[in-house]
Order: sequence, then structure tokens, then C-alpha cells
Amino acid sequence: MERPGENNSPEMEFNRPQDNVPASAMLARPIAVTIDNSSSARPQSGLDQADLVYEVPVEGGVTRYLAVFFHEGTKNIGPIRSARPYLIELAREWDAIYIHCGQSPQAQTYFAENQIAHINEMFHPTGFWRDKSRQAPFNLYTDINSLWQEITKLGWDNKGALADYPLRGAGDQLSGQVAEKLTIIYPYGRVGYQYDAPTNTYLRFLNDRPYLDLNSSMQLSAVNILIQQVSMWAFDSEGRLEVNLLGQGKAWLFSNGQVQEATWRKNSNTSRTRFYDQTGVELSMTKGTTWIQLISEQMQFNYK
Repeated sequence: MERPGENNSPEMEFNRPQDNVPASAMLARPIAVTIDNSSSARPQSGLDQADLVYEVPVEGGVTRYLAVFFHEGTKNIGPIRSARPYLIELAREWDAIYIHCGQSPQAQTYFAENQIAHINEMFHPTGFWRDKSRQAPFNLYTDINSLWQEITKLGWDNKGALADYPLRGAGDQLSGQVAEKLTIIYPYGRVGYQYDAPTNTYLRFLNDRPYLDLNSSMQLSAVNILIQQVSMWAFDSEGRLEVNLLGQGKAWLFSNGQVQEATWRKNSNTSRTRFYDQTGVELSMTKGTTWIQLISEQMQFNYK
């Protein structure tokens, strides 16, 4: 019998996005954690150790993060919050074990209709803890090693089959124009990135203040930033959002102090979102952490 989330297709070559480490040195399956981004949840823990981070709008004018980890060792990840269908879909792109605490009614239906490997702390509290110095519900945390113990007990530690993550060679240059500063206007505030040439990273800011990780007190940064423009709309009295991740749309890649206009495409709920340049060639990322910023068609951003 096939377990939830199990992928029986042949194993494919895959290197960890952050540093090109081969699959043999990674977790057998990635772990994707929903992390809150309301003002009471900041500063968060563990975002600086994630290989891939999505920032996605939710109801109430705020966003949530989906932090994807391909490696062991990260401690104090959180605060963990509830699931939304589009966050589940993003986790499915990587065949990841999805971690959350509670869910919207729509996400509950999504779980019921699909076989998803996920751990909901409300029904499986082992491996999680509450930080008494913080107020609930902004105080739920976990760590990768504790999660992996629970994943193993559930029988979900089978090796997944991941499509390759295209990485740019050392001598390859991004074909674009200079973009050393990026500002994205979310309803909750101005997310900023400033290119730092010595480290070849974009340092992250919120309302012009450095955005720090609680664990390390280090400023968050990204080697690659993808802006993905999607259609989204509120559909109930709570203001919950429908976010359409299927089809295609506009995208922009920021890397190495430059920006390149692109297009994203996604063919099914389980397929990977792919990004292409204006000639139709799939974009390659510079080795390092990638942040994907999902925005609506009405939201504004600027760069220079």
C-alpha cells in the first residue's frame, strides 16, 4: 500500500539548492514548515537556515512563510502556524513533509481529498514545544532532528524523487540590468532587499530596518530572489485568500546585483513551478539561499 506522500517513481539526481551538496548528504525528504509573520511572531527563528523560503499573503493583510529545509541540524524553528491550501501545494512541489498547527476549513478539505504527508501539532504534539516567554499562539516551535524522528516513526522517511534544481555555473552571468535595491509593498509593510557585493547576497529589511533571525541575531539574506506574480482574491467573510498557482505569469529574478524578467509556469498541483527567461530557457539560480516572494497583480514593487 502506498503511504501518504510516497513517491514510487525512479530516484532522480538532485543537489541541495543552498550549496549544491548531493542528495546523499541531505534528508531523504525535505521538510516544509509554515511560519507566522504577524508582528507578534517577529523575530522568527530558523529562517536563516532554510534552503528555500516562500513569502505568501494570507488573510488580514499579513503574510506567512513556508520554510523548506533539505538538511539536518536546524534548531528552534517557528513560530509555527496553520495550513492554507496554497502552502500545501508549494510543499508538494518538493515532495516535502508539511509541518503546521491547525488549518483553515479549505486546507482541512484539501487534506481530506489528497494524500499529503503532513504533521499537524494539534494532533501530533511530540517534537514540538511552547516558548513560555512568548504569548500563544505565537510561541510554537520545533527543530529538524525532532521532526525527523517523528517522520521516521510515521514511515515517511522514504527517499523522494525530486526534479533537479538548476544552478548557474561559476562563470555564468545573469543576463539583466543592474538591480542593487528591491522594495516590495505588502499590506503589512515594505519588504526591502539591498545587494551586498562582498557576500554576493541581498540583505533583507522590513520598513528600512534589518530583518533579523532570533536564533542567530543575524540579518536574513538571500542569494536569489524570485518575485512571482499570481492572481489571488478573498472569498469568505474572514478574508481568506484563494491563490492561483497554476498556469503561467510574470516573474523577476534578482541575483548577483542584477534583475532578469522572466515567466513562471506550473502545469499541475504536484508539478514544480518553473521559471523561464524571455527566450524560453529555464532560469538557473546562483548557489545559495533562494527567497520566492509571491505577490498579487495589484501589489507594487520597485528596484534600482
